Amino acid sequence: MAEMERKEIRGFSGRYLLVDLGEARIEERDIGEAVFRKYLGGSGLGAYLMMKAFDPLVEPLSPAAPLMFLNGPLTGTNFPGSGRSSVVALSPLTGLWGECNVGGFFGATLKRAGWDGVVFTGRAERPTYLLIDDEKVELCDAAHLWGRDAYATNLVLQNELGGTSGSLRTMQIGPAGEKGVLFANIVNDTGSVAGRCGLGAVMGSKNLKAVAVRGGGRAAYADAQKARELSKSATEKLKRHLLAQTLHEMGTNGALDTGMLSGDVPVKNWSVGEWMEALDTLNSFYYNDHILVRIVGCHACPVRCKRVVRVEEGPFAMEEHAGPEYETVCMMGTNLLNPSLEAVAKANDLCNRLGMDTIAMGSVIALLMEAQEKGLVSPRDTGLDFTWGNMEAALEAIRMTAAMEGFGARMAQGTRRLAEELRAPELAVTVRGLDFPAHDPRGYHGYGLAYAMGTRGACHLNCTNLLVEGGMASWPEIGLKGPYKGMTSKGKAELTWKCMAVGQIFNSLCMCEFIGAFLSLSDQVDILRAVTGFEWTLDELMECGWRIWYLKRHILNLRGSGRDDDVLPPKALTPTEEGSNAGSVPDMELMLEEFYRLSGLDAEGRVPPDKLELQV
Repeated sequence: MAEMERKEIRGFSGRYLLVDLGEARIEERDIGEAVFRKYLGGSGLGAYLMMKAFDPLVEPLSPAAPLMFLNGPLTGTNFPGSGRSSVVALSPLTGLWGECNVGGFFGATLKRAGWDGVVFTGRAERPTYLLIDDEKVELCDAAHLWGRDAYATNLVLQNELGGTSGSLRTMQIGPAGEKGVLFANIVNDTGSVAGRCGLGAVMGSKNLKAVAVRGGGRAAYADAQKARELSKSATEKLKRHLLAQTLHEMGTNGALDTGMLSGDVPVKNWSVGEWMEALDTLNSFYYNDHILVRIVGCHACPVRCKRVVRVEEGPFAMEEHAGPEYETVCMMGTNLLNPSLEAVAKANDLCNRLGMDTIAMGSVIALLMEAQEKGLVSPRDTGLDFTWGNMEAALEAIRMTAAMEGFGARMAQGTRRLAEELRAPELAVTVRGLDFPAHDPRGYHGYGLAYAMGTRGACHLNCTNLLVEGGMASWPEIGLKGPYKGMTSKGKAELTWKCMAVGQIFNSLCMCEFIGAFLSLSDQVDILRAVTGFEWTLDELMECGWRIWYLKRHILNLRGSGRDDDVLPPKALTPTEEGSNAGSVPDMELMLEEFYRLSGLDAEGRVPPDKLELQV
């Protein structure tokens, strides 16, 4: 490894680590400035590398398939929202493009070590972890870590390598990733998760248990004075912003009350329009009063929306650890007809320890509860009583799935495959095999289009419709100024087309979408210019967003996904009879026709050649 004088990192270092686990070989690879100008970093850089450096048609769990941990130019700076990084791979759950945007401190620490990312290929002969200590990079034996849960793995690595400074950061899998559960996740330390698309299974398939990093550098800026001014201004805006204050006080679960009233919350496997009883014990006030221990945040974040919780006693008692977010409260609460927040917290903790996506796991349990109600399965088939709200059975299902034990091996395939096995595909609520997040397109029609056109499937983070339609963000600089009526499809294609570009920008800069929602897009451009020295314009940044979306869509096309998959599942097109979204369904034909015109996709949903730019 070439020696490098320890220096400050301005936006990007221009290099990443390429680790061939099969050959136990570590190389340094360069990234030119032209690539960052076109693809920014994070998931945009991942899409570029997938096409230029690897074969985008390999099987997701094959040794040749890459697994990438990538930073953006804002990762690790002092700007609010800069604590995020991307994990990119082909998804074993969907067989298509896969990515996660994860918070915490790992990405910032990797940037301080002087690296824009780490890319793994191959399969190690035995359980292995990678240690990055600034310029010192080595593969280490992980036999003593294999089989441990994600939290225990972090603790062992901290005891062995971390010392007392607290500067060591880890990304690791639990037993679910080792076993190949198709929706296994990757855990950053013990508080943040790269949860979706099953990228933990990719990590497990490579015999890679963890990545540990320590970095002694610091972020630098092209215009340090301007950067200080912008950071101070952004922090002051966040302090005054009502929604930012609410997010701090209530966490993401503060969306539950308003979501139930606006038809946004999934209930009983997406079959019912509302369940007001849940608000008594699942809301954020109950959360704060009964299980909250303290509020924490990611690197450089003044909002601090994350929760640490503890359940003192009872059947769902748990130690002090990361608390459930809104998505988990819905998928393990309202969607299962479970009113117990303590049970949700326990399910969240168990999934985090074992290393599984709570959205996907909750969806599997909801599917089985409905399947049992309809007589498609019985306790005799599954070994569990999947009666609505039975959280003792749900917790055992989580354990069985992670262990691939008994019926758990079938649950580990995810909802789409399980529903097909049960000959009831209509019970799975997915797009391209990725389960819906806890936001209902019958309440906000633009979500439906965003799910259908999302590059990883049903996703609320690849496109910022959730922020704009939900009233959290307004970006008049690009013609997005609300309020917007949720239960209408008219005009939502243009909104989605613009929000798709913004979503790609945030996930490639590695900027927190919540912070992005509270700042103007002009603020984002100014921040990026101060960090990198590139003379960006907003138009140029939007073009980057669309360029990245086209490239990811092209990867979907190459892997056989196009217009036939740009659809919502039956449940999302079946109106409910009660609640705020009663009788409402998105007009997908109207929105898709307009979106195709705006994007220029051909009749089969393929990206035209003139939209692809890979010459850098």
